Amino acid sequence: MKIKTTMQLFLLGMMVGAILLLSGSIARVPDAAAQGGGTYVYLPILVKPPDVNITGFEIVQSVQDANNGVPLVANRATVVRVFTTTTSGENLANHSMTLTAVRSGTPLGTVSAGPQTASAASSRSSYSSTFNFILPANWLSGNVTLTATDDVTGATGSTTINFSSVPTLNVMLVPIRYTHTPNGVTYAAPTQDRVSDWVMRAYPLSNINITFHADYPFTGDLGSGQSWNTLLNEISALKNGEGQSADTLYYAYIPNGWFNGGIAGYGWIGWRASSGIDLPANWGSDAAGELAGHEWGHNFGRRHAPCGGPSGVDSNWPTAAKYNGASIGEFGMDGILAGAPSLLNPASYVDMMSYCGPEWVSDYTYQALMQDQVTSEASATAVAQESLLISGQVEADGRITLSPIYTLPQIPNPASDGAYRIELLNSAGQVMAAYGAEVLEAEEQGFVSRAIRTVVPLPDERVAEVRIVAAGSGALAAQQSMQLDAALFSAFSGDNSQMAQVDAAANTAVLRWGLLDTPATVRYTADDGQTWTVLALDVLGGELTVDLTALPGGNGRFQIIPANSGVPARLDVPLSVTLPNNVPTVWITGPSTAVAGSPATLFGHASDREDGALPVTWLVDGKVVSAGDMLLLSDLAAGKHVVKAMAVDDAGVVGEYGRIITITP
Repeated sequence: MKIKTTMQLFLLGMMVGAILLLSGSIARVPDAAAQGGGTYVYLPILVKPPDVNITGFEIVQSVQDANNGVPLVANRATVVRVFTTTTSGENLANHSMTLTAVRSGTPLGTVSAGPQTASAASSRSSYSSTFNFILPANWLSGNVTLTATDDVTGATGSTTINFSSVPTLNVMLVPIRYTHTPNGVTYAAPTQDRVSDWVMRAYPLSNINITFHADYPFTGDLGSGQSWNTLLNEISALKNGEGQSADTLYYAYIPNGWFNGGIAGYGWIGWRASSGIDLPANWGSDAAGELAGHEWGHNFGRRHAPCGGPSGVDSNWPTAAKYNGASIGEFGMDGILAGAPSLLNPASYVDMMSYCGPEWVSDYTYQALMQDQVTSEASATAVAQESLLISGQVEADGRITLSPIYTLPQIPNPASDGAYRIELLNSAGQVMAAYGAEVLEAEEQGFVSRAIRTVVPLPDERVAEVRIVAAGSGALAAQQSMQLDAALFSAFSGDNSQMAQVDAAANTAVLRWGLLDTPATVRYTADDGQTWTVLALDVLGGELTVDLTALPGGNGRFQIIPANSGVPARLDVPLSVTLPNNVPTVWITGPSTAVAGSPATLFGHASDREDGALPVTWLVDGKVVSAGDMLLLSDLAAGKHVVKAMAVDDAGVVGEYGRIITITP
């Protein structure tokens, strides 16, 4: 066997090493004499590692922490950030990346990002330093395994994510026709939803159902806290009187023409009724939505975050330094629905429950909102029964000023305990049932309201008295006789058909029921009691004039409910005319421009006076493309497109709304 010289072996090794680096294959190099069956010389294999390493993932919907600890909402727009390093420690140009998804062994598809520079050290604070993907709609549920692959080096990384279902948020938007007593001017009620867009971008939701209520009149001075208290109590009574479940949020939507500063919104903490101004555009394009987000946050159980000097600060606000000054604590992200995500730095953005700005939602608040919405679903499935609706204002000395008590089919929600105890007594003075009552609070700019508001089951035996005592001391806080004079019930017998006198020319009906000194709530149904519209609360004088144009169409009936009756007492009065069906109100929220191929999202909403929230069908340039609350714009070519949302109510009446959407190359 001939042995090669040291120099020959060195040169041969260099050549093979080059081959190995280029091909990555295993090789053996024959000795020169091997052609005749001689000995092989084996050289060491030198493997060059990939230039790009995938080091992590961050999955964002509104806000996320470094460990992906913020849960994900199913069917909510989602961004995946893929983090990289490079072996050389240098940024590498012209890299692309693909992301694939698998659910239960079934491939869902592939999306791409790049070409772009692969960062030597991706940073959470730099959106451009990561490879970023907006996930397709069919990826946004269940358990999904994501695999990212660098298209140049073949480097890969995987993670498994889980999406949790969150119930749709149902909102009754109550436009307020407001008479401002300091100047005597009546301001028209708002007609457009300018709140749901921001809430959908920030809140842990996949959908909001917005229903427009008939306009509600309110007279007062909302420059003072006491009028805010009065309006909040009226909206709360409206919700109870219409038989809505606890999870439905009632929002008094107030015109802005009178407003120049001060309290702009007011809401119960942990009870879903609130109020807020439709703030004008010169306060910021998102001002009305940010305000609603703050007040709805109270309804979801959130107290104030510590910035701007609010009263009623959350005692559980995180103490970690990153949350100082009500910072959102982690990086947030807006613009996902517009197909143009932007990073929100916690050094600049504060939590929406503070009095500072610019505002977004912290991971602390986001997770609390999600938990509250998930647990609220139980109330929506409960069964209504005859109940007493008990409410009253808690005074500074602990006494309670009771509002009129009504007996209605409702879903009971008494507390197991609380600061007060509600006792239901029979005619012999015996306590038939007792329930806890918690104190609700609302607090803005130092003005505080405290109240009880609960629904308790009506016993089989007649209730003669409702008594409220302090839970600790047993001291009497309030009492109300429930023995409505039997003689007054004579008005609730005989022919009721003439009790509603219709003036067709004026589009009004005058109701007269004869209980002059007893408060009564008056409501109307067009679907035999499935849904109700409260027309007036605590009416005295036994008479009410009703605007028929504010009612649902069809053949309906009024219901007059006297207060403080220990047994169910309701008078149904038929309306003698058929009212015309109303056209559904349809609107679209979301961007007016989007980049071609980006999964920008529009939301379609429809509200019908007869049928409530309706599903929508989407048309693009005159052609039906899909049905559902969302429309993705990723398939639209560059140029201008006419996008319409259309809704059809149960009577076949069609409503539609269109927008011009510009898609840029």
